[in-house]
Amino acid sequence: MNKSVAQKRILKLRAEIEDLRYRYHVLDDPKVNDAVTDSLTCELRVLEKEFPELRDPLSPTERVGGKPLDKFVKVKHSTPMLSLNDAFSRADLEAWKERIKKLKSDFKGSPKSDFLEYFCELKLDGLAVSLIYKDGLFLRGATRGDGYIGEDVSENLKTIETIPLKLRTPFPKMIEVRGEVIMAKKTLGELNRVYEKINKPLLANTRNAAAGSLRQLDPKLSRERHLDFFAYDITEISKLGSSTPTWELSSQVDTHSNKHDFLRQLGFKVDKHEAVCRNLDEVWSFTEKIGKMRPNFPYGTDGVVISVNQTELSKRLGFVGKAPHYAVAFKYPAEKATTVIKDIIVQVGRTGVLTPLAVFTPTLVAGSTISKATLHNFNQIERLDVRIGDTVVIQKAGDVIPEVVEVLPKLRVGHEKKFKIPTHCSVCGSKVEKKEMVAYFCANSNCPAKNIRGLLHFARALEIDELGPKVLNRFRDEGLISDASDIFALKKEDISGLERFGEKSAENLIVSINARRKPPLWRFLYALGVLHVGEETAQDLAERFGILEKIMTAELEEIQAVPNIGPIVARSAYEFFHKKENIDLIKKILKTGIKILPAEKRIAGKLFGKTFVITGTLESMSREEAKEKIRALSGNVSESISSQTNYLITGESPGSKLARAPKLGVKVLTEKQFLNLL
Repeated sequence: MNKSVAQKRILKLRAEIEDLRYRYHVLDDPKVNDAVTDSLTCELRVLEKEFPELRDPLSPTERVGGKPLDKFVKVKHSTPMLSLNDAFSRADLEAWKERIKKLKSDFKGSPKSDFLEYFCELKLDGLAVSLIYKDGLFLRGATRGDGYIGEDVSENLKTIETIPLKLRTPFPKMIEVRGEVIMAKKTLGELNRVYEKINKPLLANTRNAAAGSLRQLDPKLSRERHLDFFAYDITEISKLGSSTPTWELSSQVDTHSNKHDFLRQLGFKVDKHEAVCRNLDEVWSFTEKIGKMRPNFPYGTDGVVISVNQTELSKRLGFVGKAPHYAVAFKYPAEKATTVIKDIIVQVGRTGVLTPLAVFTPTLVAGSTISKATLHNFNQIERLDVRIGDTVVIQKAGDVIPEVVEVLPKLRVGHEKKFKIPTHCSVCGSKVEKKEMVAYFCANSNCPAKNIRGLLHFARALEIDELGPKVLNRFRDEGLISDASDIFALKKEDISGLERFGEKSAENLIVSINARRKPPLWRFLYALGVLHVGEETAQDLAERFGILEKIMTAELEEIQAVPNIGPIVARSAYEFFHKKENIDLIKKILKTGIKILPAEKRIAGKLFGKTFVITGTLESMSREEAKEKIRALSGNVSESISSQTNYLITGESPGSKLARAPKLGVKVLTEKQFLNLL
C-alpha cells in the first residue's frame, strides 16, 4: 500500500472508530460489538506504525496515553472555575431566589426577559475540569485547582473515551467546555477487588479515586482506571468561522438547557437527569425525585445544581467572592442505612487504645459498601445500649469514618447479647488498663497490633503510600521490619524475591522510601506517634524548639510553655522522649542516614493566632491542602473542636462538630467564606 492510499484509509478508519466510540460511550447505542472496533483500531495502529509521518496526536490510537510526565504544568483559567454556595433546605432556596430578585431590581437596564427560569442538573461527585477545543480539535485540559489556576492534565484526559478528541460538526472556531471526571461505583468495586488480591492500597471512594487517577504522572495508569466524563457547561465560545470568543451564538447558548443540547450535538456525554423549571415548586419536586433515585445511580452524586437558565441574566447576576449569584448547589443530608450487628470487635490502635467496632453484613451507604462502623468508645456502647444482634442506624458523612448513631430497640427479638468490656487484649492477651475518662489501653508495649499500627502511622505520616497494612504485615512476618528504623534499612534485593513482589515493584518502593529521607522536623515528630501529639501540636513543638535534640532534652515546664499545648499533652510528650525504648528507636532511625530538617520560623501572616477545625468534604481542595493554606498564613489547625477554636470550616456532609460549634461559641464558615479569608 502506497502512502496516498494509506492516508485515505487511515482517515476513514479514524472517522469510523470515533463514530463507533461516540455511539458506544456517549449514546449508549453500540452499532457493532467490541470485536469490530478492536479490529479496526488494530488495523489503524499497524498503518500508523508503517507510515509514522501520518500519525496524529488526536488519533483514536493515542488514547493509550503518552509518556510519563515529570510534573504537571500550571495553567490559568480564562474564566474562573467558581465554587457554588450550598443550600440545604427549601428555605435556603427561597432565600437564594430573593437575592436574585434583589439583584435584578438593582440593574440599570433590564435584561431582554424579566421572566426567571431555573435549570436543574445533578451535582456529580468527581473532579471538575476545563477542556479547550480549537478548530474542533482537543487542545488542552486542566483541573480546577484553586478556581483560577489549575494543572494541565491533557495527556490523562485523552485516555478517557467519553472525551472527544475531535468535535462533531458543525463546531465553533474555539470553545471551552466544563465538566466532571468521575469513576463509576462498579469500576471502583472491580478495581478494589483486583487491588486486594495484589496487596495494593484500596481506593477510598469514587471521588477520591477519580481525582487521584487524573493526577497520575503516567497517563497509562489513568487509562487503567476507566474514568468517565460528563460535560455540563460552555464558558467560552466563538462564532462559526470566527476566532473571537463571544456569546452571540443565538439559540445554541442563550439558555443553560440549550447549552446541554449543543454539547450533545458536539459529541459530548451529558447526563440525562435534568429539568427546566418555571418556579421553586418544580425545583423542589426535582430535588425530591433525585433524592429517591440517588442510591441507584451508577455514579456518585452529592446534590443538585440549580441555576438561572437564561445565559444573559446569569452573566449580569455575576458572582461574589468565589461563588456565582446565578447558581447554588442543593446538598442532601448525610446518608444513613439500617443493618444488624453480627459482632462487636475491639481494635487496638498504635498507642494501645482500644476502640470497639460494630461488624455487620456489607451495607451500601453514601456510595460506599461498608461492613464495619466505629462505636468510638465503651461509654458510647453503654449510652446507646448497643447489643450484638441489634438493628442499628449507621451513618457515613463525606470523609467521616462510618459510625453507629442509633439503636432501634423495638426490633429486638430477645436473643440480643450485651457487650462486655474486655479485661485482656484480644491480640496479645495482656491486661487492659483504664487510663483516662473513657479510654482503655493495652498495657503491653510490644503488642503486635500496636506495632503494626505504629508502623502504618509512621509510613503514612511520612507519605510512603506504598507501605499499606498488608505490605507491612507481610514484611513483619518475613522478618524484614520490626520497627520504624527497618523501613529505611530496606533494600531492593530484600523485597524482589518475595512472592508477588517483582523487580519493578521493589524498585518503586525503595524509590518512595528514599524520597522521604529528609522529613521536616514537625512531620518526623508526628510520625513517631506520640500520644496526643497530632500534626498541629507537632508543628507547635517544632517551631518552638527548632531541632529534635532540643525537644528530646526539654524539661516538662518548657514543653508546657509552648502555645496551644496543655498539661496532658506536655506530660505525654515529655514522658515519650524520656523513655529509653523511644530514645533507642530514634537513635536507630537516625543511624539509617535520614536527615531531619530543622523547623523554619513562621512569619506572622493574616491568620496568625487563629485556630481552625475542618469538618466534611471540601469541594475546591483536599483537607490537607486547606491545612497547608492555613499554616502558610500562620494559622493553626486542630482535629478537635473546643472553646479555643476560632473557626469551624464546613464542607459537604459535616460531622457532629457542626452541632457543637454554636454551643462553644465557635464561628462557622462555609468553604466559600473560608476562601475569602485567604
